[in-house]
Amino acid sequence: MINWPKIYHYLYILRQDFFHLLALTFRVLSIRIYILVLFSLNFLIWLAAYNIYTAVSQDLVVLHYNVDFGVNLIGSVKQIFIIPTLGLIIILVNLIVSIIFIRRENFKFVSHVLLSAAVLAHLFLFASLGSIYLINFR
Repeated sequence: MINWPKIYHYLYILRQDFFHLLALTFRVLSIRIYILVLFSLNFLIWLAAYNIYTAVSQDLVVLHYNVDFGVNLIGSVKQIFIIPTLGLIIILVNLIVSIIFIRRENFKFVSHVLLSAAVLAHLFLFASLGSIYLINFR
């Protein structure tokens, strides 16, 4: 038989511990700066995706172009929003991994590596939206 009160107790402790670790993580100034930069970049990516979405007059757009083969991915205009969603997933995964590493002695190094990789990934996502814009409107 399932012991529901015990399960609720463990979930309560897990939730309490998670929010405590989250508060400890955000006490570090560099993490707060990284998160601010990441969410700003993600907001810009969402704006660029919305700009492309509103500027397209047809249902299909070119989503990928290869120099060797030409156009190799055509899809719906709504598929452009996969790129900013992927950026949010990258932010959340890297933040959760940083929270997991908070009790280690090399926490600051790991958090710098993870969050700077997330910034780099967001720059690549922004560049991919730029190439989608250039392919479809130039």
